[in-house]
Amino acid sequence: MSLTYLSPSWFFGYDVVLELLFAAIALMVSIFAFRIYKATGQKQIRLFGASFACISLAYLIQSLFNYLIISKANEHICRALKIRSIAWFDAVGLYAHILFMTLGLVTLVYMTFKTEKSRILWLLIATSLLGIFLSMNTLYMFFLFSTIYLMFISWHFITNYLQNRQKKTLLIAVAFLFMLFGSVHFLMAVDHRAFYAIGHVLELVAYSLILLNLYLVRKR
Repeated sequence: MSLTYLSPSWFFGYDVVLELLFAAIALMVSIFAFRIYKATGQKQIRLFGASFACISLAYLIQSLFNYLIISKANEHICRALKIRSIAWFDAVGLYAHILFMTLGLVTLVYMTFKTEKSRILWLLIATSLLGIFLSMNTLYMFFLFSTIYLMFISWHFITNYLQNRQKKTLLIAVAFLFMLFGSVHFLMAVDHRAFYAIGHVLELVAYSLILLNLYLVRKR
């Protein structure tokens, strides 16, 4: 099983490029956040950087395995490595993507709690991964957990904007709202493939706003 089976045929290839773009933007955000953390020592900034590092890796894995599946290169790799089951090979990519994306989102949620208790983070990670990987429908449960977490994250940044009214906070809040809308569309894509493409378009808007925010912050 892979995410490509959710994609309409006309969208093949476009999703690979978009996911690679999302990975690059998330990596830039992570690097910038760690630079700020090095200068300020703020734990929340470190968590923000770590979360986007995981998200970047998740998109990179998704893009790579989707490319291998679309190009049929996964079949050649399986023959070269003497892997009998191509489906097993594709599942490795899917589960790796789910693992790192979940770690990224959970870390963002934990960041919003502004607590020093690391046990809360490990509890969130354990609950999420067990709930997803022990489910009869792993992909659906992953999208469901992602939607719930993005709701909390979006609410956090919206509340922050209402408190300080800063443009950069608004951009981040809107970006996570678009991620939330995209996650909802991926949730519906399990039954309707067109929503898979719509989800990527919404994510493109979200990461464009994040990139714009990064540009504005660095410009200052």
